[in-house]
Amino acid sequence: MVSDSNPSGRPILTLDDLARPLTHRPERLHALTASELAIAFSQGLDLAEGKVMGHAQRVCYIATLLADALGLEPPARTAVYFGALLHDIGVTLAASDICRVAGIDEDAIFGPAPLKSVEELRGDLSFADLSAVVDAVEQHAALGAEAVRSLDLPDEVSAAIAAHHERWDGFGFPEGVAGKAIALEARILAVADLAESLIAAEASSLAARRRLAPAIGRYAGISLDPSIVGRLLELGRSDEFWLGLYAEDMPETLQALRASTEPRKSRKRVVRFAEVFADIADAKGGRTAGHSRRTAEAAEKLALACSLDEGHVEMIRIAALLHNVGLLGVPARIMSKPDILSVTEMQVMRQHPSNSERILQGLNGFEEIAFWVARHHERPDGKGYPDMLSGDELPLEARIIAVADVYSALTAERAHRRAVSPADAKQILLGAAGTQLDAELARLFCSLI
Repeated sequence: MVSDSNPSGRPILTLDDLARPLTHRPERLHALTASELAIAFSQGLDLAEGKVMGHAQRVCYIATLLADALGLEPPARTAVYFGALLHDIGVTLAASDICRVAGIDEDAIFGPAPLKSVEELRGDLSFADLSAVVDAVEQHAALGAEAVRSLDLPDEVSAAIAAHHERWDGFGFPEGVAGKAIALEARILAVADLAESLIAAEASSLAARRRLAPAIGRYAGISLDPSIVGRLLELGRSDEFWLGLYAEDMPETLQALRASTEPRKSRKRVVRFAEVFADIADAKGGRTAGHSRRTAEAAEKLALACSLDEGHVEMIRIAALLHNVGLLGVPARIMSKPDILSVTEMQVMRQHPSNSERILQGLNGFEEIAFWVARHHERPDGKGYPDMLSGDELPLEARIIAVADVYSALTAERAHRRAVSPADAKQILLGAAGTQLDAELARLFCSLI
């Protein structure tokens, strides 16, 4: 039941009022390093371009070993390490609108082998507005560099990402520079990215090892720096290289490869990464900019009204920021489809809470945040997804995020409708109380509007 009103006149819910299936109070938000965050969130970027999760981590493994073999100084090595993990952070920002309009999936554009020239792209793609698709491909490197700057990473990381689609023969983008005029860090990323794509296409590790030299050798001196290709093939002669590449503990391997001078752990950095990736997820979803941030603000307000402590509220805010990060794995054409989704399309859409959980659960201290986010589309009446949980099976935090998410969506402008007024949104929330939304939380939130 809702307890007596506080002096402000707003009803307060206690934890006893809202039973939840967790055995302990969550701790305060953990501080993390940039490498921990980049390793985890790189999996969302893999989904965004239609790759299997782990692609960017393997690119980082290959690129960092190359950087060490070439004797790079710490700033350049750091640029290679983070540039590899985040090299395609601009894909969603550049391509989502094009994919929605053209009705194609992102992997049709970014799935083929990297470092194709504009002429090769034109030959591969047959869409009506091909120039717009080519523009998106060319823009993603620049947009990615800008996004990385927002993460407060060194300028060398942004520079490496901005140039990682330049080609040795000068037919790359965005500047069309050639040879050693391309930054060494970007040349390393190009070799590592293509190598991982070629290796991933093979049916087995033995086939990949046998075929790597002829497969990548034909790019040497054309799109790739031949000397770096040579170093890669030297690395590929060792068992250690292949055992590390196919190891199941790649995140731990990459942690061992991180720079010894990496700045200490920080909660502020966690918030920064969450904000940037929330914005990227909103771009993929075609939602009004700021949806996830507004959801976080509303969830924080509701959590405070539930008398939760400061650390608990902070964790709920981060969870609300990242509740839709799994949408990176849903094609933009599905999200913007004006007609009823097919069964297959609906299944893909309903995977996004689980995608969010997979991206976040590897972060130290994020186990509960991942648990909450995975359940923010479950409903008290059992008609939600992905697991059709009901009633007290839903954690309090997921129920808070659900209310905040619906309110944020209702009160924002969308392509197909105008924003709902706060008063009308309140009535909709009350109408969903007890079915789609937790009844007590919906009523409490309406008292705060």
